Amino acid sequence: MFVSVLINNYNYGDYLEAAVASVLGQSHQDFEIILVDDGSQDRSPDLIKELARRDSRLVPCLKDNGGQLSAFNAGYVQAQGEVLFFLDADDVYHADYLEKALAVYREHTRCDFLFCGYECFGNVNEPVLLDYPDAVTDLGYTGLLTYHCRTWIGAPTSTLSLRRSLAQRFFPIPFEEDWRIRADDCLVWLASLYNGRKFCLNAPCLGYRTHGSNHFFGRAKDRGAEFCRNVNAARLVARVAEDLGQYRYLGGEELARFLLKEAASGQKNRVLLKKYAPLLKSLSPKSIWPRNRKLARIMSKAPLP
Repeated sequence: MFVSVLINNYNYGDYLEAAVASVLGQSHQDFEIILVDDGSQDRSPDLIKELARRDSRLVPCLKDNGGQLSAFNAGYVQAQGEVLFFLDADDVYHADYLEKALAVYREHTRCDFLFCGYECFGNVNEPVLLDYPDAVTDLGYTGLLTYHCRTWIGAPTSTLSLRRSLAQRFFPIPFEEDWRIRADDCLVWLASLYNGRKFCLNAPCLGYRTHGSNHFFGRAKDRGAEFCRNVNAARLVARVAEDLGQYRYLGGEELARFLLKEAASGQKNRVLLKKYAPLLKSLSPKSIWPRNRKLARIMSKAPLP
């Protein structure tokens, strides 16, 4: 299976060669690397040109600075793979990551979007496993939960991949200026909202580098930044609702039925299933108890936690 690895880079010239080397050293070798430089001011552009000269599988994309989401969009335009993988330029893949991920896509043909565990290295050194007990978990569909609660069901950029068939539903992603950083939020939310079936590969498959320049890891919460993020998320979700027309017109008993069907899809854990309860309760008081009993039955079969 031919895949595209989209590396986004901005002033990470000190780490970039290691990221590229981690892809070139994969046990699965049928790939291309789309290396997008977002207007770096360091040595990155020259390094990218040199790396592309050494290996024809590396496709350079040098652009003016526009932020992380603009880099995703630029990389998508160039990508030809059946599955798209994302990699921040300061992270590194484990040598068998592509092989493991593609095994999930082959075995689970309904899998549209996959995220995996990872291990931090650098300033912090520890594995990060996710709250799912199985090695591979089918999380089913999560669009309604994402639309109504902004539930974030995923992991950082470098753990994410998706089939081209899903990416085609929502790329190019609008509002690039809103998502100069943390654009992985867009991938995670849109994969759910555009009816992608999500899977989790709960094994550490890559190294997430921790250093003083991470845009998110280790940063104190900024209330102003979080408010802007929530506003931007609302705008993005509103655009999706307008585009698809499948969310804004659902309500009452009809919405309750769809919520219960979505909750029953896949093998969601109990933590995720509990998020459906307030939604069901917020609908009309009629039939609250039957709904709750049905959700309780679904939860009783769900894995911990």
